[in-house]
Amino acid sequence: MEPEDYSRLIARDLPVGVETVPLAEAVGRILARDVPADAPIPGFATSAMDGYAFDAIGLDRAQAGDRVLVAGDIPAGHPPVEIPAGCAVRVMTGAQVPGTAEAVVPVELTDASRTGAVPVDVVVTGLPEGLRSGWNIRDVGEDTALGDVVAIGGQRLNAAGVGTLAMFGITDVEVLRRPRIGLIVTGDELRGPRATGPTIPNSNLPMLAAAITAHGDIAVPATSGDDPAEFLTVLDRIVLDVDLVITTGGISAGAYEVVRAALEGESSQFLRVDQRPGGPQGYGQRAGIPLLHLPGTPSGAYLSFHLFVRSLLSGIPLGERWQRAVYTGPELAGHRRGMSLVPVTVAADGCVVPAARARLRDFAAADAILRVPGAPVVIADGDTVDILPTGPEIPA
Repeated sequence: MEPEDYSRLIARDLPVGVETVPLAEAVGRILARDVPADAPIPGFATSAMDGYAFDAIGLDRAQAGDRVLVAGDIPAGHPPVEIPAGCAVRVMTGAQVPGTAEAVVPVELTDASRTGAVPVDVVVTGLPEGLRSGWNIRDVGEDTALGDVVAIGGQRLNAAGVGTLAMFGITDVEVLRRPRIGLIVTGDELRGPRATGPTIPNSNLPMLAAAITAHGDIAVPATSGDDPAEFLTVLDRIVLDVDLVITTGGISAGAYEVVRAALEGESSQFLRVDQRPGGPQGYGQRAGIPLLHLPGTPSGAYLSFHLFVRSLLSGIPLGERWQRAVYTGPELAGHRRGMSLVPVTVAADGCVVPAARARLRDFAAADAILRVPGAPVVIADGDTVDILPTGPEIPA
């Protein structure tokens, strides 16, 4: 089975809830619904420049080269002062302009100092041809009208989005609840350092927990040995409090395959996907909670998370997540047993460069996963290729 076909096979909607969180804690969260502007921006006519606001008579006098009396000063954040007929007032960027203002002339187009006290009068030294009414005055709602959608539901909120919502005085926002993802790493060989017999460090648990957290979700970690009864006890406990369960290891065709022995034919199905590494895969359901079974090798588990778990969580099938790039490097021959997955880095010119090998530590230094189709395909220098970014920005 092709990886893209498997991604479509396991696709399903996960339970989604809504919660309200402080805006300061909402970055990276997915908005539950559109947020409309409850007020226009700007909410009053404002000056787009530091300069002088003239009424119509005063502007005519300024254009004629006359000195014009300056009758007041309006710093940003202060109430406006009225413009006496034929006069001007100094006004700062963002300050409210008087209702009778015809235009704001930038300070650099006058003989006034940029700083210091308000001058008694001012001379305009230059104006553009065809000066229009309202020049350098931002109208009410010019940036955002009342009711405009300023943040789109279903999108991940970034720093600019937080700033946008803060502009409207929003302090709390509705976001989708973060999915809780159970993670069960299996294998007697992954017991702690005090266990008898040869053991190896458990890298899958911290690696996948970190991947889940980077996706913006909540990891609920657990471990199990190779006893099916022990595994089912751990699984039946964890499904009570999660939206999805991921397991690693125990799904091949040999002996001591604990996940397969415990679930095959009852809760889960197991198959082989045409990819290297990470061919063994499985999926199912327990107590209404979806299950995804990943291989136990660290590189296979890592790649399966990026290809299949991220596709499921984002709701975007794998076939739609590949991005195009230009390959730079030695020829890569497709494998006879299916697609190969190769770590690549993105060079300054945007081209992708392969690592010498495809160990987990090579993926740790990579920016993306390169899809090398199976034999007889050969990727050569300059070819356009498919890559899958592995950074924390999700979905890809």
